[in-house]
Amino acid sequence: MRLEELYGNHALKRSLTAPERLPHALLLSGAPGSGRHTLARLLSQALVCDHPENAPCGKCVNCRRVAQGIHPDVPPLSAFVASKDRDKGNITVDTVRALRSDAFIRPNQSARKVYLIDPADRMNPNAQNALLKVLEDGPEYVTFLLLADNPMALLPTIRSRCVACPLAPVSQQEALDALCRRFPDMSREALLPAAQQCRGLIGEAIALLQGDSGEPAEVSGSLNRLTDALSRRWELGLMEWAVAVQNDKLSREQLSSVYRLLQRRAVDALAGRAAGGDLAQGLDRAALSRLSELCVTGMEAMERNVSPANSAGWFAVSALLWEQGGGEHQN
Repeated sequence: MRLEELYGNHALKRSLTAPERLPHALLLSGAPGSGRHTLARLLSQALVCDHPENAPCGKCVNCRRVAQGIHPDVPPLSAFVASKDRDKGNITVDTVRALRSDAFIRPNQSARKVYLIDPADRMNPNAQNALLKVLEDGPEYVTFLLLADNPMALLPTIRSRCVACPLAPVSQQEALDALCRRFPDMSREALLPAAQQCRGLIGEAIALLQGDSGEPAEVSGSLNRLTDALSRRWELGLMEWAVAVQNDKLSREQLSSVYRLLQRRAVDALAGRAAGGDLAQGLDRAALSRLSELCVTGMEAMERNVSPANSAGWFAVSALLWEQGGGEHQN
């Protein structure tokens, strides 16, 4: 199978050969950020792919629908949760019973059905016992993927009926390679600290780069591109960021968030806090103060309904003007 998107874990990937040879139940375990969800998606795609000899191809209708979360034969666990249980932390026996009943309905679009139970270690004992019945004697066209931080929280009877697929941390080089693919607009130098700090967990590195602000990926990506260009005093990078704002169609609210978060980083850098990141290394105090002022002006422009494209262009040009003569520029 084509599992290149999952970094590291070479022995595990070698053990997962053709889709038709996959066991009926797999237990994917590992720390958050270890790649469990990436592997679950790849296996789900492989099981329903139109091209089993090259699965998952990632291009057929079935693969695309799995990636989009809309494949009728790979239903989300939430589809089986009763309204009265939606706010509960555990997976209840009623949810598992609903899933079990659905498993005996033949596939709608593919030759197989795939059920992701995530997080499997949040099933209470009654739910696990209900799942055990279908694991022991389920339809031959069904595959179960159980995802867990702590597989030992599952009953021994559940674990014994699943093939264990533990995911291990990757090397620093593998983490850096993965981040370069995920953030193509950022330099390897800008990505290296996250690769060094993530403990081999690529998901943790992505969270470090995107921050804990809870902002959408569009905001985090734009913020990191802009921070990288400013830290490196990179004129072309600033202009490319301004063009990206227009091409990505960032809204006024999103660009205002970019300015707000960048201004926070500049203030942190001035105060010597770690959250200032690369800005503290690339800019002196005068430049950091000016950057903070530019961000405030940018937020005010968003409140006055200036278009994001015009505002981003103004910001890039303003940054270029005060950067001139302030050190070496990377072209």
